[in-house]
Amino acid sequence: MSRRLVMVLLFLAHLAMLLSACATAPTHPVLRSATLPELIPVSRVVANSDYKGFFRISPDGKHLLWIQPVRGDTGMAVREIDREGDIPAAADRLFATGRIARPVHGDNFGWLADSRHAFYHKDPSGAENTQIVIFDTEKPSFEPWLVTPSTKARSFFLHEGVPGSTKVLFASNDRDPTSFDVFEADFATRRIREIARNDGTIARWIVDTDGRLAGRIRQLGRKDGSDRVAEVAEDPDETVVRWRTVAKIDGFDLWHPLRIDRKQRRLYAHSNIGLDKSALKEIDLGGGTERVLFERERVDVGHTLFPRSRGAPYAATTTPDYPKIDYFESAAAVEMKAAVDQAVALAREQGVILEDPVRAMPDTVSEDTQRMVVKILSAYGISELLFDRRTGTMRPLRTPAPDAGRLLSPMVPFFFRASDGLEIPGYVIRPRGVTGPAPLVAIPHGGPWERDFWSAGDFDLNQLLANRGYAVLKVNYRGSAGYGRAFMAAGARRTAGRVQQDIAEAVQWAIDHGIADSRRIAVFGASFGGFSALMQLIEKPHPYVCGINLVGVANWPRVLETLPPYWRNRHYFEWFYGRPDDPSEREEMWRGSPLSRIGEITVPLLVIHGANDVRVLKQDSEEVVSELRKLGRPVRYLVFENEGHHVRRWYNRLAMWRAIEDFLAEHLGGRSGGFDFRQLLHPADFPGG
Repeated sequence: MSRRLVMVLLFLAHLAMLLSACATAPTHPVLRSATLPELIPVSRVVANSDYKGFFRISPDGKHLLWIQPVRGDTGMAVREIDREGDIPAAADRLFATGRIARPVHGDNFGWLADSRHAFYHKDPSGAENTQIVIFDTEKPSFEPWLVTPSTKARSFFLHEGVPGSTKVLFASNDRDPTSFDVFEADFATRRIREIARNDGTIARWIVDTDGRLAGRIRQLGRKDGSDRVAEVAEDPDETVVRWRTVAKIDGFDLWHPLRIDRKQRRLYAHSNIGLDKSALKEIDLGGGTERVLFERERVDVGHTLFPRSRGAPYAATTTPDYPKIDYFESAAAVEMKAAVDQAVALAREQGVILEDPVRAMPDTVSEDTQRMVVKILSAYGISELLFDRRTGTMRPLRTPAPDAGRLLSPMVPFFFRASDGLEIPGYVIRPRGVTGPAPLVAIPHGGPWERDFWSAGDFDLNQLLANRGYAVLKVNYRGSAGYGRAFMAAGARRTAGRVQQDIAEAVQWAIDHGIADSRRIAVFGASFGGFSALMQLIEKPHPYVCGINLVGVANWPRVLETLPPYWRNRHYFEWFYGRPDDPSEREEMWRGSPLSRIGEITVPLLVIHGANDVRVLKQDSEEVVSELRKLGRPVRYLVFENEGHHVRRWYNRLAMWRAIEDFLAEHLGGRSGGFDFRQLLHPADFPGG
């Protein structure tokens, strides 16, 4: 730890009590009369000063890898399981990785097959040019191998390798920004070789359970939306690979490969071909027959659980309202469910969990299935348990904070009928200690081909808003993913109209149910959610008092003309918004863009953008701010020069959320924690950031 950092921390310790006096009390009448819980510091939510979690068990079951702060920033720790002592508190080694990128495909960090080396993705600028890093967890010094050094290419892991091998596969668009080639990286020699070159038609590569490039999804035409075929190699080891078609995929079909197990002659995929909802399907590679293994009536299948290296799936998750897990009828499923149930029972006996879990499931499992990390979601937190099937013992790794039960508020699912009869789902959080209608923050999600999920009570940003005295409303409007084809299609070419009406009607639902004060409502969204925030302020279906636009779309023609070159879903954008090269459709897109009507926004607006955003250019926000300022409208603009579409660095998130809580306190009447002492820390003190 640097001398400067030590001095700063000592100084801050003396000032902490004084700075806490900067907190502001609520001004909203209902909040003034309520018994609110103590304030949660913003830094507790965004800085992760004491956070430890996302435990990964090594394939051999001997070690754990997890995320925790190192030198004040994101890092990792590793620990031998059988060494005496508390696992989370005492790590064998710490690694100052710095900020880890969002996952591209699969996990953003994890073990390699040798149970010694680990990998993670990083995104230095926020421009989504992810890099791959591999490091040796047994070395006393941190000597990471930057496998993909280019900051102008996007790279991601394809497979963690097989036991006994030092070779792994990854994909990168370094040669051609529009397409991804496949490479083999040998972490023993630190050498890389190309093993498959993309001719521009390969939308996805598939690696089998033996670590070989064994499948691909090939687009039959160059234009996005062309029909595709899923192909499997007859023999991946042949010099000239012969490919066999196992599925034909329409441009708007979903076909997401999960596993190719050549020894069992099986391929597993999530697919909605011939269906409305996406289901788990099994394809017999010998006879070519296909069957549905698991599906649900209301929602798409979520995550499918497999044995670590090979074998059929044993469970799948869905989230119709609360998250659920369904185990299949197999010996592996029976074993896994019994182990999870035993771990949960032990956690109850030892007082590790004090309430019934919403969902408990295996998170990572050793190769021999004898040790596993079990993750438990509950109303007031997340628990991670290390369970040993051989000894029948459980060790807690991560447990809910002791004060979670008195500070946090549960998230509750709801449904309502839209004015045209369509059922619309969502989630709401009510502030603890408040009985009457509270100020409301409506948060439409991004995408729109995403969805909001139920989340366990944890110290996150939704809970921060509830702690400040706000009801939080999240709605899965039509066009959202996860509810099938028809529900998504209902939002096409209606994003500035019927979709916005769904959001407004969700707000009305909250008013009608005594949750929201109709005179104190804010709308806050990111990306498509930011677009929706702007449109809600323009349309004024409710008397919104303010809005927050985070990297929001303001000009649809520009967004479609500047999509990242490797995105192969332009046909989805054209389906939903129109074709910018068609004059009449371009005009329609412009009329549905907030900038075409920006002068109709009259209430205070907070605009936030990352300068390196490649999805929605900063120009969208700059023009919104410029036009509103010309009109003399109240607008504040916050730019982060080293971020992209997502604000990831903790010190930037701290600055952003301090601005948000003060903005909402001023206009909605909630409370603010005031100046946070961690705002005094300088990013230079944390070289990993």
